[in-house]
Amino acid sequence: MEKADQVRLNHELLIWVGFTLTNGVWSYPDGVTVDNGVPYFPEDETACFKWLVPKVVRLGYEVRIITAFEGYVVGVLRHNLNDCEVAASDNDTKAALAFCLAIQKLIRSK
Repeated sequence: MEKADQVRLNHELLIWVGFTLTNGVWSYPDGVTVDNGVPYFPEDETACFKWLVPKVVRLGYEVRIITAFEGYVVGVLRHNLNDCEVAASDNDTKAALAFCLAIQKLIRSK
């Protein structure tokens, strides 16, 4: 995935969890202005678990990140015991990006 596409994905996820952008300045969901940048979800698993996972869980989804052999990672969002969204990564894609892509599919399916 190209860097520009990752930036657009990150922007979409930031807005989805409640960050706002006004006149080029980001604010956290609680209204605090961001001085040192916002999370960059496609490359930060910790930020994914801090910001994205709680919202996914509130929507009634179970979140699993599964690491398989040979470096493959699968992000699974499960709702009512049915796999709803799955994104797979390979050796060139980080687990965080795979998870972000799964959430993007969830957002766009609503």
